[in-house]
Amino acid sequence: MKQLVLLLTLLLVVGTSITESAVARRGAGGGVDEGIVAQGRLVGSGKYVEIYESGVKIDPSFLKIMEGAYEQVETVTGLKFDTATLGPKVRVYVSDAVQISHVWKAYDHPSDPRAIIFLNLRAYSGAMSGTNATHIHELAHLFTWRYNSHTLREGIADYVALRIHPGAAVGPNPGGGEAPPDIPPEILEHLGTTKPPPGWLSTDPVRRRAYYFASRRFVGYLVEMKGMETFMKLYVSENPETAIRSLYGISREEAVQAALTAKH
Repeated sequence: MKQLVLLLTLLLVVGTSITESAVARRGAGGGVDEGIVAQGRLVGSGKYVEIYESGVKIDPSFLKIMEGAYEQVETVTGLKFDTATLGPKVRVYVSDAVQISHVWKAYDHPSDPRAIIFLNLRAYSGAMSGTNATHIHELAHLFTWRYNSHTLREGIADYVALRIHPGAAVGPNPGGGEAPPDIPPEILEHLGTTKPPPGWLSTDPVRRRAYYFASRRFVGYLVEMKGMETFMKLYVSENPETAIRSLYGISREEAVQAALTAKH
């Protein structure tokens, strides 16, 4: 009996890991997102955003929340939406088939940039109640879709989301600004570099939370140090490690240490 329980537990863990890993690879043939888009039903259309539901019922008032978020992201970042590349409107799909909220192609979005966001029910419900800002995080990804550093990408999306909704939950991190117990060295080595997202990012919830938290702290430190305009110069740089020194006068390692020891 014990062996059967252990086997079932192992299958459950492996199955969950495979499902979450598929989110990071989506767009390479996964087909889940394509199915959501094909089956999505239009709930509402505004000036900037269209809302769709797939397998769930969505309150039409969610459109107003997303329209407001669009304008707030534009204000906080100082950026205009790249309609020439992404099209005139953002399409937001809320579906019970989405486990981890993400944009089209997830981490591979620049390979096929489209103004499409997939939200899970937790992110949608939290957006409606004002307790979760994951929808803003994903929207910020579309405004900043050209990137060379994955940690800068995730960090600015979290930073913008929490500037708009301080204390809200975002992605894997809970609300209230609670920090993970520690930041593993392998995460510190990624901050501000062009290293691809680590393979464990979709399978290890503890390190995933720490990765997103550290990325946000790092970006927040840089933005607060010299402003959003300077940060955006770093963001689009092909070599951010070199650009940190030229733009901020310190090395990447010094910036990482200062960011994680600074009071927030």
